[in-house]
Amino acid sequence: MGALLDLTFRGNPMAGSVNDTGELRRSDDIQHDPAALHARMADDGYLYLPGLLDPEESLAARLEVMKRLARLGSVDETLPLIEGKYKPGGGLSAMFDFTLDNPALMKVLYDGPMIRFYERFLGGPVTHFDYTWFRVKAPGTTSPTQPHYDVVYMGRGTPNLYTSWTPLGDVPFEMGGLIILENSHRCERLRHTYARTDVDRYCENENKAGRIVETARIQKRDLTGEEQSRIRWNSTGSYASDAIQARNEIGGRWLTADYKLGDVLVFSMHTLHASSDNRTNRIRISSDSRYQLASEPQDERWIGTRPPAHGIRAKQGMIC
Repeated sequence: MGALLDLTFRGNPMAGSVNDTGELRRSDDIQHDPAALHARMADDGYLYLPGLLDPEESLAARLEVMKRLARLGSVDETLPLIEGKYKPGGGLSAMFDFTLDNPALMKVLYDGPMIRFYERFLGGPVTHFDYTWFRVKAPGTTSPTQPHYDVVYMGRGTPNLYTSWTPLGDVPFEMGGLIILENSHRCERLRHTYARTDVDRYCENENKAGRIVETARIQKRDLTGEEQSRIRWNSTGSYASDAIQARNEIGGRWLTADYKLGDVLVFSMHTLHASSDNRTNRIRISSDSRYQLASEPQDERWIGTRPPAHGIRAKQGMIC
């Protein structure tokens, strides 16, 4: 419990007592029982599945990412690359697609144990978003993930969409793994307010916003910074900028785990999550991938060889 009490968010202690943080409940004992999994998801809003993935395949995906980070100058090469020791001054902030042409990572996320799990859990053929999110967290207290629901970013398809957070390496408490706010999926206030927003909707009746967006669409370009500043967006995405503030407002404990390579954390679109600070000297790498039944509608922002993502093709006007 001591390590949990040491968690920080932007350098501030997350736990004043044992009532502020806790460990995720494991569900590996019921991973082959769909009825039990659905009951657990309804109860907890997540399924923590230690050791679900093939360890050799997961290790191969980790090594490939570390090789790419090394080419950016971000890994200390005096140690084995697999260690992922951070080298200050590297290119972690560079626009580098860690999922592009990466068959080792794709095999872990979209084949084998991961897909077999979702077929059992969802009860039929599954599909996934073509877009894969990848997270690289350097040591420090400046960039933990802010608390948010996923539905505000990908809520235009089926509501029965699930996220897999996959650590590509051991992520002990002090490395700042994913944290889930206990019972946040049950918060009716959030479901009827924050959860109904969409980060890509804008007020088209204000400041000529509709004309600005339509012009950019015709010209097949994204919005300039000046244009962005003239448009009122429906949401910035995050529920709050601070995980401690979010817990104080909503209640519950922030839950996490001493994650190992091969673990998977599955959660719903209405489960508030974030991350804590990486207080080690190593780089934390992980991916976020999304799964659903193939028969149900998908959010078009994340589908195709060049998904719209949050670009101009994804914007929708609304009267405010």
